[in-house]
Parts: sequence; C-alpha cells; structure tokens
Amino acid sequence: MKRREFLMSAAAAAGVASFRTGWAQGASQAKVKQSTLDRIAIMTLNFQRILKVPDEQDSPERTLELLDIGQMLADRYGVHKVEFQHYHLASTEPSYLKELRARLEKSKSRATQINLEFGTLNISAPRLRDRLMAIDLTKQWVDHAVLMGAQRVMINQGQPTYENKALSIPALKAMADYGKSKGIIVSVETRGGGGGRGNRGAGTGTTPGAPATTAPGAPPTAAPGTTATPAPDAPAAAAPAATPPLSGPAAWPLLAEIIKGAGAYSNVDLGGANAGNQDELHMCLKMMFPMTANSLHTRVNTRWDLATAIKYLETELKYKGLYTIEAGNGHEGTQPIYDVVVATL
Repeated sequence: MKRREFLMSAAAAAGVASFRTGWAQGASQAKVKQSTLDRIAIMTLNFQRILKVPDEQDSPERTLELLDIGQMLADRYGVHKVEFQHYHLASTEPSYLKELRARLEKSKSRATQINLEFGTLNISAPRLRDRLMAIDLTKQWVDHAVLMGAQRVMINQGQPTYENKALSIPALKAMADYGKSKGIIVSVETRGGGGGRGNRGAGTGTTPGAPATTAPGAPPTAAPGTTATPAPDAPAAAAPAATPPLSGPAAWPLLAEIIKGAGAYSNVDLGGANAGNQDELHMCLKMMFPMTANSLHTRVNTRWDLATAIKYLETELKYKGLYTIEAGNGHEGTQPIYDVVVATL
C-alpha cells in the first residue's frame, strides 16, 4: 500500500473510532446483566432528529445513518434490538432490506418490529377502498419484515368505534392471517384516541393533500382571483356534532374485542394508553396481556410510575417479553427510561 493511501485509511479508521466513542459517552450498561439487556428494545423514532432519513431536510444535526442505528444502540446502551418506523427506511428494494439486516447482524442486533403509519389508510377507514389498500400495504410490509429479519409489524388502527367494529375486524384479520403465514406477528397499539406518531397524517380524518370541502349551507368559496359575496343575513350553518373519540379505559374493551376477533396481538403503549392513574394502567395491562405480542412501548408519565408498572407486569402477569423504549428527544429522553427499566428488571 502506498504511504498516502495508508494515511488516508488510518485517518478514516480514526474518524470512525472517534464517532463510535461519541456514541458510547455516558453509557451506563457496564454492570447491567445480559439477561436484562436482552429484554430491551429501542425505537428509531427516538432519534428522528439526528437520523438521516427520507423526506427530512439535511442539517448539521443529522449525523446518524439508519444503517448504523444497530451499532450505535449496541455501543451506547448495550441493546441489540431495534424497532423501526417504516418511513425511516430509504428503500424497500430487497437489496436494501438485506443490507440493513446485515448491518444489524454485524453488531449482533436484530429488528424486533416495524411500525406502519399509512395515515387514513387503516382498518377503521369508512371507505372499503382505503381498508383494502391498508391490507395490501400491510402485506407488503410483512414481506419486507421477513427480509429484514423482523419479528413483528405494528399497524395504525385509525379510530375504532363500536359502529365501525364490524369493518375493522375482518380488515385486521386479513392482515394478521397473512402475517401468520409468513411467521410475522401483526400487533396493534393502545393509542389514546387513535391517531399516529411522526406527523404522518394518521388519525387526522383527512387525506394528506386533499382539498378542503365546504360544509352544507356555508357561503360559496370564491374562485381564484375573485372575491366571494356572502348571502345577506344568511344564518351560520351549524357544524354537525362529532362523536368524541373513545380514549383511555373506555377505548380498551373495544380494542381488545377487535384484536381478539381478528386473531391479532396487542402492543400496549404505556403512555399512549391514556391511563389516568396507576390502577387504570394496570387494568389496561391485565386486559391486553392475554393477547400480548410480547412487546410493549415503555414511556414515563406524571400520572403513574413506570417502575411500579414493570413490577406489576413481572410479578402479577409474569410478563417475559420486551420493553421497547419510546422517547421523543434522542439520548436525553431515552436514557432516563433505560435507567428505570434496567434498575427494575
């Protein structure tokens, strides 16, 4: 090797070593038992601010390639299980998915779940075509999960109601049945009022980019470049009363019915369940536990104590699954939840 090439290679290696040292700063896993670390997963969503991901403008803050997420989590937290947002992947080509899997395996890591956010395309959609598209997209991502070596996909259920339950169950069953045929668990999360994460349009009730509509009886909308003249003394049209979305304890029995009826699995989100206190959170956990996907989202909340919830899961429900850390602000939010989980298990 020529001297110049040797120096360049050495500099590149030093840069990688320096970068990885930065990942490991503040790590607290040195004395954590491996059996404890094996029960922790961390979401890519936590690091959305620093990830180089599609549809987000580059910035000096975005320093982490998605292909490096497994190595970063292993170096910093000793955690080797990663939960992905589907929109963080730069491609769905088999070559990319296999490369991502290979990079995870290089750090002795694996994908545990892919969270799917298809906006208004979900099992609760009133239009058949939207539910069919949700089914087709979910099947595609089940196939992607197989290539990535993931164990689960988690759907966005939209806004289930007792009125649309008869539509939601067969749609979810089609997803769950296909997942089972491929060895993939299809899970459903407890979310306060439906909705979604990552500002991807889920649960908004509108299709992103769709034009606004005028309510019956409202003044006409002006054509571009003109001014509309409202009818004189026209009374304001009353907006139709909206049915409040079910949330918290009122939503859990319905969600449990849908999951059980479809043969799918539950993924309790401790924060998104919208429990008002510790007893309510434990009620939710007990209700969903018989259908558990052996994975739940672990967050903190001022209305209940995370350590107490973990102890209830471990001692009363004999839970042996994953605690997936969900936080909104990178290491700053991830580390405190990590510390509680490892101290309690």
